[in-house]
Amino acid sequence: MKKMKRIFFYLFLALGLSSCSKNSTKVNIEIPEMKEGKISIVFANPDQVSNTSPSIIYSESFKDSKIEINLDSIKFEKDFIDCALLVTSNDESFFVNVPLPVERGKTIDVKFTNVEGYKKGEKIKLSYKGTKHAEDFTIFWDKIQDQLLEFSKLPVEKINEGYKNFVPTYKTYIDKHPQSGFPYMLLISQVNNMQFDKTNPLLDYCNTICSSPKDNRWKEVFCTLIGEKKLAQETSKKLVFQAVDLNGKSYTERDIKGKLIIVDFWASWCRPCKEEMPHLKQINDKYKSQGLTMIGISIDRTEKEWRNYISSNPVSWLSLYGDGNVFTKRYDFQYIPYNLIADSEGNILAKNLHGAELDKFLEDYFSK
Repeated sequence: MKKMKRIFFYLFLALGLSSCSKNSTKVNIEIPEMKEGKISIVFANPDQVSNTSPSIIYSESFKDSKIEINLDSIKFEKDFIDCALLVTSNDESFFVNVPLPVERGKTIDVKFTNVEGYKKGEKIKLSYKGTKHAEDFTIFWDKIQDQLLEFSKLPVEKINEGYKNFVPTYKTYIDKHPQSGFPYMLLISQVNNMQFDKTNPLLDYCNTICSSPKDNRWKEVFCTLIGEKKLAQETSKKLVFQAVDLNGKSYTERDIKGKLIIVDFWASWCRPCKEEMPHLKQINDKYKSQGLTMIGISIDRTEKEWRNYISSNPVSWLSLYGDGNVFTKRYDFQYIPYNLIADSEGNILAKNLHGAELDKFLEDYFSK
């Protein structure tokens, strides 16, 4: 009997030592410029991102500029999980959503700086420490954010060179951490804004990525997007649409005549769209007599929103209302204003030209 008790004692001791030696999964967050606020952590996987109610794995208020979070309750299918970290100040003057690489049995230290600058439009500064993955991610994140800022300032003729600069940044991080979904999330955002009728170094790199095994769920989603955009590019070379005017009359591309046709997609809630309208009026006034036909197609959420706006703010070209879901999918665009320029046969000659770039295209076209 004593021997049996001794066995149970040693077994209990072994289990106790085992549990004591198990490392906890923790995230320590410090925000020196913010005394109080709220922290939320959500899963950042494709299925949760597409869900209107993503899975929140942690949500709590913090005081004294810092908080320690224990995530031992998370079930890991691999050694790390891609998460998103949401931080909100109590007065709601500050909100940020940033990546959070969580590793099983490891402690990640995250520090936010330049909070006040971020409120004025500057870059939020982040540092991730505690693991090699976290430190590598800090380098990757800082560099990508700087490159995205520089890219946004490039003139049209420098765009390809700008895309080229992203390639080594992505490649270095993906080669080190092939299971991470974060680079693919960023690439999806960039690819959504690319025109697939033109090649560029970053798109070439994306094609190389997608020719290798799909060993990552985010990579699988990303490569599916690449395939869909290529297909959309092939099937959107002709102008095709159906929309209605203020009188309820239905129009299709067959009803539109002109030497050159501009179709402008916009919405009453879109400030840049409305800011562009004076320029569109100048273009219409200048080239209408030379054969230009301009059409505005609203993709407002409801027909009533479009009717209310256009009735109070009439334009000098044909204004129509159509299904935004159909147009954004058919012509593969995510943002407005967006336009298509087609010849008299409905062949699309150019897409998404604005400002000086649109002026030059029209000047060259009508001077032939």
